[in-house]
Amino acid sequence: MRILQALGEQLFGAKYERAVKSLTVCVILFLAVHTAGIEIEIAPSVLLLTATAFSTGIMWQTLHSSENADRMTGLFMLPFRNREMTFSLVLAFTGYTLLTRTFPVLALFFAVQEWSAPQIAVSLLCACNGCFSAAAWYTMTKGKMFLPVFILWGGAIFAPIFLVRETVIICFIAFTGMLLSFLRLMKADAYVFYHPVSAKLLIKRTKGTGSIFFYLLRYLITNKNYLMNTAGLCVLAGAMPLVTGQFEGVNVMPLGFAVLTVNTPICILLSCDPGLEQAVRTLPGQAKRFCTGYCFFIFSVNMAVNSVYLISWQIRHGGVNCTEIITGLVIALQSAVLSVLLEWFCPVRNWKMENDLWHHPRKYFVPLMMFLMAGLIGMWSAGIWVSLCVVIAEVLSLSLVVRRI
Repeated sequence: MRILQALGEQLFGAKYERAVKSLTVCVILFLAVHTAGIEIEIAPSVLLLTATAFSTGIMWQTLHSSENADRMTGLFMLPFRNREMTFSLVLAFTGYTLLTRTFPVLALFFAVQEWSAPQIAVSLLCACNGCFSAAAWYTMTKGKMFLPVFILWGGAIFAPIFLVRETVIICFIAFTGMLLSFLRLMKADAYVFYHPVSAKLLIKRTKGTGSIFFYLLRYLITNKNYLMNTAGLCVLAGAMPLVTGQFEGVNVMPLGFAVLTVNTPICILLSCDPGLEQAVRTLPGQAKRFCTGYCFFIFSVNMAVNSVYLISWQIRHGGVNCTEIITGLVIALQSAVLSVLLEWFCPVRNWKMENDLWHHPRKYFVPLMMFLMAGLIGMWSAGIWVSLCVVIAEVLSLSLVVRRI
């Protein structure tokens, strides 16, 4: 209980004020949507799938958070029993996942449709099962049999949601999954959750921006969660042309470029690494080099994803020419410039877990601007050239700003 209390205070605050705030938000959200009379028909399988998959994903991200190293260093320096430490960590992170992420989503589901008490109970059980399953899988990531076990275990969890309609059977399956996770965690070594703090790479003064670019590239490759998000966008880029096309004379292709700018991990690299931010802001002459290199890095990642989108569009619809390529370049560059400006002038502070950064409301600002630009380009043939002039002006302004910093 002492370990669990210590972790709870680190995640939710000394007086658990963050947990209270999250529950208050859930209640307000539920009452606001329910009072507005918004009704949406949702299949029970969708509710259960959302509760399971969303909780599993957030729990997986939480366990991989780099901030866990600083959080656990003091805990693992003290004497502890293996099982007590393991279950304290799992319970603390499960509580964080459910209270701060899963409950607000479920509150929306409960507000737009009337659900029976068994359905609500099973959805909560599925959410807990998703968290415990993610923790159990996390302890097996370095094993040779991880992939087969992950496929079979994951299939046993998700397949019944679509194949079985009886709530009692799904409840039994979720409870069985939690039992298997419990047995796996009983045998797990607590040190599997501990990652020592690695020495941060320091940014040295150089004559070019290449070192900054490759530093950020290594950082992206090292953090698998960040890389997975980019890989997911590549898959989305390949699939979008299959379901989009021309509607009522409006070119919807630029909207696809706007959707692909929602790559939160690469846009928070300064906020998620306070040590890097301190080094960049302290060492002389680093602002110009970092901002320029960071802008080029985001632009490169955006264009890599946009290239997949363009190739897929050409295969599906054809007609990709210089105008479409320039559109992709403009939106990718505009997104990079705005993201760097936000990171430099408005970094996110006082966060507990990297999930807080990934789901911060600030992430929607740049995609919203890109949607407006994409709409301008799609509806007005001269919009692309106006947008290109705006981007060039912003690049020049950014260069002047960093020169003065």
